[in-house]
Amino acid sequence: QLNCLQSPMIRPDKCRSPMYIRNFVFSPEVPIKIDYEGKHVDLTHGPLAGLIMGLGQLNCLQIKLKRLSYKHGLLGFDKLITYAMNEWIQDIKKSQVPCLLGGLGPMHALVQLFQGIRDLFWLPIEQYQKDGRIVRGLQRGANSFTTSTAIAALELTARIVQAIQSIAEAAFDMVSPGPSVRRSNGTKFKKQHSYSHPADIREGVANAYILVKEGLGETAEAIVRVASAEAEQKGAVGAVGGVLRQIPPSVVQQLILASAATSNLLSGVRSQLAPDSRREANYKWKKNVPE
Repeated sequence: QLNCLQSPMIRPDKCRSPMYIRNFVFSPEVPIKIDYEGKHVDLTHGPLAGLIMGLGQLNCLQIKLKRLSYKHGLLGFDKLITYAMNEWIQDIKKSQVPCLLGGLGPMHALVQLFQGIRDLFWLPIEQYQKDGRIVRGLQRGANSFTTSTAIAALELTARIVQAIQSIAEAAFDMVSPGPSVRRSNGTKFKKQHSYSHPADIREGVANAYILVKEGLGETAEAIVRVASAEAEQKGAVGAVGGVLRQIPPSVVQQLILASAATSNLLSGVRSQLAPDSRREANYKWKKNVPE
C-alpha cells in the first residue's frame, strides 16, 4: 500500500521530480521457498561464484519477508526499495539464519532426521499432557519417526547417487568425443528425465528397467556400428580396434544408466512413502501434474 504525493507545480515535460511516498505498508508477510540445483560449473563470473552456482544446492530453503510499515515519508522509489531491502536483510540475519542453514545441500535431510527423533520422544509427552492417551502418543511418535527417517535416508542416498552420476557424466565427456553429455538436450543420456518422479515403487522399478534396457540396446548398437565402419576400412584388425576404443565410454555409460535407474527407484519409494512429494516435485520442476 502506497500513499504518494507529487507537486502539481512541476510540469512533467520539463522536469520529473522523485515521487514522495507519504505512507508505505507491506502486509501480510510473504513466505518464500527456494529450491536450486547446480547443473554445470561456469567460471565466466569468477572461480568462486562459478563453483557456488555449479555445485551449490538448495533444498526447501525458506525465508519470510516480514510485514513493513513506514509513516515518515520516503522520497522516490529507489529509497523505498533500499528501505525495504535493508529491513528484510536485517530480519533474515537476526531470526532466520537457522532456516537458511537448514536448506543448504543435505542439511534438509538431516533436519528431517532430527525432527523424527524429536517427535519420537516429544509426541507421547504432548499427547499425555493433552488427554492422557500415552499409547496414542507412542503410535504418533513412532509413525513420525519412521516416515521422517526413511525419507531423510532416501534423500541422502539420492544425493549420493546424483553425485555419482555427475562424476560419471564428466568422465564420459573425457573419454568420448562429441558434445558434452551434461549440456546437450534430447540425447539418449537425458531420457531418464522423462521417467522422473514415478508415482510408486512399481512405476519406479518399471522406469528403471526401461532405462537399463534401452541403454544396453543403444550401447550394443553403437559398438556394432563402430565395428562395422572400422571393418569396412581396415578389416578385422580395425573392427577389433573399434570395439576396444568403445569399451571405456561404454563402461562409463552403464554407470550413468545405473545411477539414473537407481534415482528412479528411490524416487518411486519416496513417492510411495510420501505421496505429496511427487506432486510437489512436479510443480517445482514444471512437470505436467495429473489432476
